[in-house]
Amino acid sequence: MTFVERYRAPLIWIALCAVGLIWLCLPPGSQPSWPVVLGLILLTGLGAAALPAYGQRRAGHRASHKDEAIQPDPVRELPIILVVGPYASAVFAQGAQASTLRRNGDAAWMLVRTPDELARSIATIRASHQRLPDAVLMPVIPDGDCDDAVIRREFSRWRHELDASASHRAYMLPCYIAIYACLGTNGDATAGDAATKPVWFGDLIDISAAQRGIENARQRVRLIRRQLDEAWFAIAQPERMTQAGFGHAVFDWLEDAALLPILSSLTNTAPLSLHGLLLADIGYSPVRPGAWTRWLTGKTGLRPLPIAPKAQPLPLPGIIARQAALQVAKREERHKPRWGTLHAVAASAVVAAVAIGVSAWANSRMVARVASNLDAYRRTPEAQADAKRERLDTLRSEYAELTHYANTGVPAGLGWGLYRGDVLRAALEPVISAAHPPPGVTIDNLSLFDSGKTTLKPGAESRLKGALDLIRANPDKRILIAGHTDNVGPSAANLLLSEARARAIRDWLVTTASLPVTRFAIQGYGDTRPVSSNENSLGREMNRRVEITLVPDSGVH
Repeated sequence: MTFVERYRAPLIWIALCAVGLIWLCLPPGSQPSWPVVLGLILLTGLGAAALPAYGQRRAGHRASHKDEAIQPDPVRELPIILVVGPYASAVFAQGAQASTLRRNGDAAWMLVRTPDELARSIATIRASHQRLPDAVLMPVIPDGDCDDAVIRREFSRWRHELDASASHRAYMLPCYIAIYACLGTNGDATAGDAATKPVWFGDLIDISAAQRGIENARQRVRLIRRQLDEAWFAIAQPERMTQAGFGHAVFDWLEDAALLPILSSLTNTAPLSLHGLLLADIGYSPVRPGAWTRWLTGKTGLRPLPIAPKAQPLPLPGIIARQAALQVAKREERHKPRWGTLHAVAASAVVAAVAIGVSAWANSRMVARVASNLDAYRRTPEAQADAKRERLDTLRSEYAELTHYANTGVPAGLGWGLYRGDVLRAALEPVISAAHPPPGVTIDNLSLFDSGKTTLKPGAESRLKGALDLIRANPDKRILIAGHTDNVGPSAANLLLSEARARAIRDWLVTTASLPVTRFAIQGYGDTRPVSSNENSLGREMNRRVEITLVPDSGVH
């Protein structure tokens, strides 16, 4: 199965969503028009629907030349599973026939004795096979040591040494815990039959596809406990009841001995990721009675039947191999309906519905914003000349944006038949046309004050005579004096400087023309309201200014 065939549905949805929602990532001024977006959605849907068919033709072409290809070495293609932990050696032959590798029809199993050897084994497999190991098996033998403390210490040592090593943190290997125990009699095991098949509970080692890991072993313990109970109820035999009881006792011991948290932590320490838990009733004792047997006797008074230990490698669990999974997938694929076109149509409909919903939301926000700005402008008294002028500038900006859309096309975020810009332009136009700025003058600060000073310099009075004449000609108007600076220096200092200069001009006007101080209002804006860019000297010069504005006297100070 090709990548396209495996992930055809996600590819179709991702492609259509990426094209259909591209305008959400663009600023309104650069969004394509909504007919263009609709056309792109349709074209992408057709292309995405045809993509799986292309992948199937490619796969068929490769299959037609299968006999001509060089067949891979079956040994090299076997899944590779590393056997790690304090009890890893028990899975392999010991003594004169000692080995570090077991190979069966399912996989190749490699012995890893120490955490340092784990990093070397990963590097060796990566270099020789151009891939990582497929999984990791960690055996646990409840009767494997003298007491619980020894078992805890050995597994804790592995965890600390793995955690201290940084040579394998870039990898992530699925890890399975396999608990080997004798849960009573099992077939002919008491008769000394070394070929007795173990009874497995829990998970199979699944390397057929990427599986999601689990955080702790307790998630799988509950599953195995249910399987033990189901096996007993299904067969209703005394030996099955004994097997279920001893199986529960193994997990009771693991929890009572505080081993489950240690195992969970170890199997979730890089490069390991816990993916499953297995319990094997092997039908014989792998070693002499130890920690679990003593715990069971002390807790319940029970003792497993005396079965002589056997010096033989522990059995291997079953696995779901990659090749078997691919064959099953190919058989299923032949019977699947062609869902590519259906996914393309469904994805196009969803994207179009989302686009229309977003357009409705954006248009409602635009209408509410323009209406709010219009209402704020109308409610602002003429005496508040500065605020009135700001709100008028906002309305002009809104009108310019709507005019741009009318000339260049409505963007996709506002289109789809829901655009209300023409109605809003008709409401803004008469308000903007009827607005007249109040009379006033703007004077350069440098002609009035020395740099950083707040007292009028000699000769500045001549620049203020024009403003004085305007004030005398409009005795019914109030006077607003606003000071501004560039952005050179701290903003707080600029704010104080602009207000002090406005006050100095007011005091001169009051003294020179014998005007009542109540006719004046002063405001310092500092560098907060530039009229040009502060990036160059000409712009900074324009921003250093004093604005003297006449507004109607509404009786509001």
